Amino acid sequence: MNALLIALGISFLVNALFFVFASIKKTDVVTDLSYGLSFFLTSLGLALVTHVHGFFWLFPFVAVMLWAARLSFYLFRRILTIKVDHRFDGRREDPVKFAQFWILQAVSTVIIMLPVIIGASREPVGFSFLQLLGGLVWLIGLLIEAVADAQKFKFKKNNPDGFVSTGMWSWSRHPNYFGEMLVWWGLWLYVLPSLQGWENIAVLGPLYITILLRFVSGVPLLEKTASGKYGSLPEYKDYVSSTHLLFPWPPKSKSANARSSTASIPTIGSLSDEEFAGRWYELGRIPLPVARDWIMTSDVYEKQPDGTWHVRYEGKPDQDRTRTKVLRQKLKRPDAAAPGEMLVSFLPGIWMKYRAVHMSSDRQSMLVTSSKMKYLWIMSRNADLPEEEYQTLLSTAASLGFDTRAVQRIPQH
Repeated sequence: MNALLIALGISFLVNALFFVFASIKKTDVVTDLSYGLSFFLTSLGLALVTHVHGFFWLFPFVAVMLWAARLSFYLFRRILTIKVDHRFDGRREDPVKFAQFWILQAVSTVIIMLPVIIGASREPVGFSFLQLLGGLVWLIGLLIEAVADAQKFKFKKNNPDGFVSTGMWSWSRHPNYFGEMLVWWGLWLYVLPSLQGWENIAVLGPLYITILLRFVSGVPLLEKTASGKYGSLPEYKDYVSSTHLLFPWPPKSKSANARSSTASIPTIGSLSDEEFAGRWYELGRIPLPVARDWIMTSDVYEKQPDGTWHVRYEGKPDQDRTRTKVLRQKLKRPDAAAPGEMLVSFLPGIWMKYRAVHMSSDRQSMLVTSSKMKYLWIMSRNADLPEEEYQTLLSTAASLGFDTRAVQRIPQH
């Protein structure tokens, strides 16, 4: 009981301080940050004031702090990017309504942490299989949530108006929430062998976060928002119909978009050397593993006296936009009767097939793929191609059978 009172005191104190700051500054910067820090500081406080029985007793506290530190950093980084959390529109100006959020968050922190809080008051039992299983479930959940968050953050950075459907998000529409549920079920399993009688109410912790994310504030809210924003898009409808809601699993069905070969797609009928030569900006891509984190990318095609071509692929690493990196390749156009067919060499003696499958009517933009449907490049002479023209190219790619959900928009500035 002492551990529960200590946890309540710490959680309410942390949230009260953040509430005062957010109310005075009228800012959303600390709202998500406070969620993770509530868990971190509550766990740290309990670990400091409760008698330590060794590593296996200490593990749940360390596990919560690791999870909370990672989540706090991610949420703080995200709010610095998006600036405003629209959940608080109409609330932040009303102290009573705004306070309700912080009170609920303080109480929720303690409920979710019940396995750790109650476990802190118990003498540890000898190491058991359930502890090993619980630790493994916690670790898997932590990794799933961290990877899913990182993939979504990177996608949204380059595609702020798009929906992420690649990586873990191709197997689940909410993999981060699934990972968070596993984190708390894992911690419950870890302390389960030491619980007796009334202490088994600790199961309310993982049950609470599961119900909250699945049926209240997590999945339903984001599904409603995404449906309103993307519901009219055929590619989003396909994503929803083929991708599991929560549990990560391979897509339910394969549509025509998933065929692997591009052999049935004809290449463009004409492409003179003059039209082909020079710089083409890469505006979107379903990328190769090479240079997938580059932005401000372009290809420069230069014909050589022997009839072959040199290709200079230029771009800047997203993490360091002050540097320009270059990949040099060789290119052949082996069949004059099929000008859209190309062979590109990254390494001596190894050639990959590339295919130009669409050219815009003004001859200034084109779609390029490889021999497989999983690669696509949207190229244009114009780095500032109007949005309407870009969307037309994207629609054309979809009509050819490409999964345009996977296209990454590439910033050119």
